[in-house]
Amino acid sequence: MKISHRKYARTLLLSSIMLAFAMPILAQDNAAEAKVVESSSATQTVSPEAQAVLDRMSTFLQGLKSFSIRSVSTRDEVVAFGYKLQHNETSTITVQKPNMLRSEVVGDIRNRTFVYDGKNLTIFSPDDNAYAIAPDTLGKLIGGLLNAGIEMPTIDVLVQASKGNIAENVRGGILVGETLIEGVACDHLAFRQADADWQIWVEQGARPLLKKLVVTTRYEVGDPQYTAVLHWNLNPKIDSNTFVFTPPKGANKIPFADPAAINVVEP
Repeated sequence: MKISHRKYARTLLLSSIMLAFAMPILAQDNAAEAKVVESSSATQTVSPEAQAVLDRMSTFLQGLKSFSIRSVSTRDEVVAFGYKLQHNETSTITVQKPNMLRSEVVGDIRNRTFVYDGKNLTIFSPDDNAYAIAPDTLGKLIGGLLNAGIEMPTIDVLVQASKGNIAENVRGGILVGETLIEGVACDHLAFRQADADWQIWVEQGARPLLKKLVVTTRYEVGDPQYTAVLHWNLNPKIDSNTFVFTPPKGANKIPFADPAAINVVEP
């Protein structure tokens, strides 16, 4: 999994709102790559039990046609003198494959609405009553953000899971055991990478969905963590207006310049 953690406060928005639509779009864009991805590193020591859970989750995610996710996340920010702040965010995302999305994001730092109609990605800021339309395809936009090193833990997990190479960069991984997440029986898995430890909880039974994610940054003051709990709906209510953006009265249309710029929060 491609997790890079340097500036947690800068990615509070995209990590949640991108988590669902990146999965179907990038998995589709990289279908050829996914066919040849296997456990490529001889140094990996992922236990067979843990790998079996990952494979089960990946297969199930690839088969979804439409769904919605309500994600509740927190992200630590370590500020001067080692004080640790925790930022909160809730996002509701509706996806219809292969390329339709709507997301409503409410958080401590910013509020946003994202709508992708299959051709254009519109980003609306209710705080500013302004919106912008992305000039690029969704797949290229998300790919550019990931390649630029934008930290998006949840999107990383789901994208890599859909492609079947979630354990690509891990040094070790185990099945910790079984536990309950909000009353749902889950398998608890733990992994280690060069600069991060991450844990996932995958629902047991016929719906092996990602229920919870925790990423701990190693070798950084305070060991900041990112946590997300996901609530899935595999039969979302979708109508003709779900993926249509209608600007509110008086909303200003502004140029869409640098896609990463909307994610930057100055300290």
